[in-house]
Formats: sequence, C-alpha cells, structure tokens
Amino acid sequence: MMGMSTTLAGIAWDPNIAGTLAVLTGVAVLMGSVWFLVASNSGIRVGTLIAFAAFFGWMFVMSTTWWMYGKGWQGDSPSWQTVDINVGDLGASGLPRARELPNPDELNTGYELVVLSGNARATAEYDTLPTAADNPDLSAADLAALQADRQVRNESVTRSELATVSPGLTDAAGWDDLNGWRLLPTTQAGDSQAQASADILAHPDLGFVSSADFKLLDAYTTGGKPRLGEDASRIDRITHWIANSARITHPTRYSVVQLQRVLDQPTIAGEAPPRPIVDEAEPVVSVIMVRDLGSVRLRPALVMVGSLMVFLALCYWLHVRDKEDMARRKEFEVARA
Repeated sequence: MMGMSTTLAGIAWDPNIAGTLAVLTGVAVLMGSVWFLVASNSGIRVGTLIAFAAFFGWMFVMSTTWWMYGKGWQGDSPSWQTVDINVGDLGASGLPRARELPNPDELNTGYELVVLSGNARATAEYDTLPTAADNPDLSAADLAALQADRQVRNESVTRSELATVSPGLTDAAGWDDLNGWRLLPTTQAGDSQAQASADILAHPDLGFVSSADFKLLDAYTTGGKPRLGEDASRIDRITHWIANSARITHPTRYSVVQLQRVLDQPTIAGEAPPRPIVDEAEPVVSVIMVRDLGSVRLRPALVMVGSLMVFLALCYWLHVRDKEDMARRKEFEVARA
C-alpha cells in the first residue's frame, strides 16, 4: 500500500509523467469510445477501418490549417546564420556582397549628420542639453554633470539610433541605398543584433568576454523580397502582396551588424553604470549574416500529405469491402432464387 502511494505521489508530482498520462487517457477515452461505438455496430474490422479513416481525415483538415497559418507541429523558425566575422575592413570580407558596403569611417557619424542637417526632430533629440530652467532643483555641479552625460549620449548616437528617431534624415543622407545596402533602425534590427552578440561571444579569440565589452553600432541589410514604399496606395499594397505571395523562390537576404569595443570605465558603487563609450583606437567588428528562412510549415505539410494518403487508402479499402459485400449479397440472392 505504501509503495502504491509513493508511485501515485511521484506521478502526480512529475509534470512530464502526469502530462503524458493525461494525453494517453484522453486519447483512450475519447477516441476509444468512438471506436467502441462504431465497432459494436459495424464489427471490429470495419469499425476499425472507419475509425482510422475518420481520424486521418480529421488529421488532414487539422494539418492543412497548421500549414496555412504556420501553427501546430512547426519546423525550425527563421533565423540569422553568421557566415563571416570581419575585423576592421569590409573590403577584405569573405562575402563579395559585403565588400560593397562602405566602412564606417567613410560615412558621417550620426552626430555629425545631426549637426550638419539642422533637422528639428533630430536636433531636439541629439543636439540639445538640459538647462537650468528645465531642472530648477539641480545644483550647478549636478546640472553640469547631467549636461556632460547628455553630450556624451549625443556624440555617441549611432546611425541606426538616428534612423529610429528621424528616418527621413538618414534616407536623405543616402543611407537607405549604400550600394544596395540599407541602414536598419534599431527597432528593426533586434533579432540580427541579438544573434550577432551571441556569435561574437562564442568566439573567445576576438577578446570579448561579455556584452558589456562592446557597443552595438549599426545594422544594414540587403536582398530579400521587394519592400513596400513609404507612401504606398491601396493598389500598390494589393499588387505588392500578390507579387510577394506568388513568388516561388526567396531572394537571399544578408545583414551586417557592426560593433566596437568600449573603453574600460570604473563603476562607482551606488551610482548608475557609466555610459558606454567606444574606443576609437579599436577596429569595428562586422558580423555578416544570411537569413535562414527555416522550415516552419514543412512538418505540417508532410503531416497533411501523409494523412491524406492514408485517408484515401482507407476509404478505398472500405470501398473495396463494400463492393465485395455487394457481390456476395448478389450471389446469395441468385442462389436463393
């Protein structure tokens, strides 16, 4: 009795065992009860064929829904795969397409573009300092420290951060078409930046121990399906959706995420960590990646095709049995006559 109690307690505690038993019990009760009712009226063999035909017919409908919406038993999700890590000069990259992207020192910095453009929105965000009128409760020393920190923030703004605040400004500067490469705002570069950070830390020979050792700079992309324009009309949206939906092959898409080592700054206990400042003496590291579209709908498609084939085979088997029964019944009636 004690052994049985221990076993039941273990089953109730382990979520894997409890979940497996719950699924098996549900299958046995729900599907088994249907099979029992059909088999009791049609016989075990015919009832089994009918039950399995119904099951695989239902699986065909369900897997079709999975395939259409990318749900259910999914395959591998889309991801970025690193193909090259370049240090210093993109012209020496192993990927010919990446060599067409200008090096960071060939472009204006984000702060330089803000100052030169005079764009009101960008200036308000990255070229203004706090004033005493805005902070009447701060002392002169605290206000000076706040202004110094804000100036560091302004001067270290990346091109991708600027594109997030003022995309029209970066597009006007030509950063939306750098030999086919397009600057990505930080809001659109999250997954590629995360993958780049993980791959950089996975290569200890680069000298980065943690994500605090470097600062993510800019992200660029090229290739992929055609993009919809900024001021697209309804007709443009419809034709764009039809064209992309009818496209059988997917153009290869690349992404480059750039980062740079930061200066080692002491952290004062009880205060916020210092704002990261890139070390200009260190080279810019470019992580070059290609988009892997994954196979999200592959498994549902295989289940759909397999279920349909089994369903049709079982239906044909039932049809053959019906024809045989009809032939035997006809022979019996002829023999009686």
